[in-house]
Amino acid sequence: MSEAASNSLHKIIADRQFFTRPYVPALIAAIVSALLLPVVVICLAGVTQLLITGTSGAAPTDHWLPATLANAGTRISLLQSPSSALTTLFGCLVVLMALRTLLRIFVRRTAARVTFTHVNRFREHIQRHALRGNPGDLEGIQARSAADLFRNTATKLQEAAFNWSFRRLTSIPDLLTLAIFLTVIQWRVGLECLIPVIVCWIVSRIETERHEASKDLLEEQVDRGLDRLTAHLEKSRLVSGYGMENTEHTHFSAGLQNYQSRFDGLRRQEALGRWTSMLIYAAMFLLPAFIVARHIVFGELIGIVSGVGIAVTLGWFVVSLHRIQDDSRNSGSAMVAADSIHQYLLRVPSVSQVVGARFLDPMARLLQFDQIRVESETNPELLSGLDLKINAGERVAVVALNPQETQALASLIPRFVDPSAGQVLIDGQDIRRATLESLRSEAVVVWGDEPVFSTTVLENVTAGQSEMSRQDAREAGKVAHAESFIRDLPRGYETDLGEHDSLLQTGQRFRLSLARAIARDPALLVIQEPDEALDSETKAMLDDTYERICANRTVIFLPTRLSTVKKCDRVIVLNDGRVAADGPYQQLVRSNELYRHWEYVKFNVFRTSADAN
Repeated sequence: MSEAASNSLHKIIADRQFFTRPYVPALIAAIVSALLLPVVVICLAGVTQLLITGTSGAAPTDHWLPATLANAGTRISLLQSPSSALTTLFGCLVVLMALRTLLRIFVRRTAARVTFTHVNRFREHIQRHALRGNPGDLEGIQARSAADLFRNTATKLQEAAFNWSFRRLTSIPDLLTLAIFLTVIQWRVGLECLIPVIVCWIVSRIETERHEASKDLLEEQVDRGLDRLTAHLEKSRLVSGYGMENTEHTHFSAGLQNYQSRFDGLRRQEALGRWTSMLIYAAMFLLPAFIVARHIVFGELIGIVSGVGIAVTLGWFVVSLHRIQDDSRNSGSAMVAADSIHQYLLRVPSVSQVVGARFLDPMARLLQFDQIRVESETNPELLSGLDLKINAGERVAVVALNPQETQALASLIPRFVDPSAGQVLIDGQDIRRATLESLRSEAVVVWGDEPVFSTTVLENVTAGQSEMSRQDAREAGKVAHAESFIRDLPRGYETDLGEHDSLLQTGQRFRLSLARAIARDPALLVIQEPDEALDSETKAMLDDTYERICANRTVIFLPTRLSTVKKCDRVIVLNDGRVAADGPYQQLVRSNELYRHWEYVKFNVFRTSADAN
């Protein structure tokens, strides 16, 4: 486990956390709850005394309580007659148990709240790290990993940490209070009873861990055997073709018998574990019961009332021990979850701003890719030796049979990813020497599957830029033809899309993304069109939008519509990580087989959705 994970986990899984400010009220409540247990035992002993003597007016015959406490009981008026004493004692029992329940509920809620707060800090770190590291995630692997950590791993950490904290916080005060109270009743008998209980508990923990390890091993063997048997079902063609039915049946029967044997072994191991636990827990109760009974019958140290008090105290002691039985399992689960999160957080983002970075002026002459090499997690040569020049003001379409190549090229421009070799230059300046803020304000990418922000339409367009006015946002919306559907939303530009995201269709979300990019007025704009088919009205609006935004601006399209390709000045075809073809659309259609193949795959009438994507 990493040192950082260990340090952070100690804020959740450590006894010292119970002495911090958030936990102090819960710790006090747990201690008070534990101190109520001896009072409950005293009340039960009083009821026992009433049953034996018929009155509580005299002190218990075996003097199991200190003399001052016993004498105080005789001076309470409500305890003078048997009927009032019985009513009073049962009323006290109800009140004490209700109060103890309320205190434990308070402890539970506090533990849940504090644990939730700590785990949410982990989630905040995951979110921040994802924002820094995931923009260049071309295959979505990091995004899926972050989502799994955010939802599943963090939830496991929260559950394990809560169970550990609550059980630890409530059980340890109970155990200490009950152990001390046993010595108050009769220290010698108390110790004689505590020692076998603790020994049995230790043996139980050891045996449980051993049986769990054996069970896991047997389950793995059973699963492997079942997989081998399942594999026989896939050999029907081979078996029938060579007439091996008898041989195959013999092998299958032998495998089935082996599987049956291992399955029976697993069941026996489970039964053995259950019986071992039952016997150990039976010993935890029977041995102290025998010791108490022997002292009552043959000894002079305790009487029946003291025996009842010791028995009830030991019962609660065993229950408290059982409740902390899974401490190691909960802490282990929490450690595994925390370490998984920290391993993700320790990943260094692939893109960072260099010291001394300079402000980047808007592109005025040339965008150049010089001997670019880009690696992905599954493809070490996604782009390899790519050279490309795009002049300012051009409208360019970039296509490839592997869409990850075009996405990698587009991601290079705003530095969502950095090349492992080569450089990207804007007007001769390496973009790695520019500040990220100035670069990404002048080189904007609109992805075809961009989600919306969980905020208002207006803030979706302005993207948090306070200097942008409402009128600027509306003008951008008009250029992108988003104004038409925004007016139909429940509150127009003030509609919260976190609540009404389902109201937007793919084409509408795309036009909203275009409006967001247009509002920034970048010199270089990259547009990836949606894969999902659009209706004719949306296509017409997009064509008009493209004509408006391409004037006096460099625009690079990652197209999914043939009409977009035809209207570009150049079409660049990538293949095997390099530029395989570059020229006007009409030229490539006539003379380039690779481009014609790409167009056929994407737009032929017999294509499937898998082919298109």
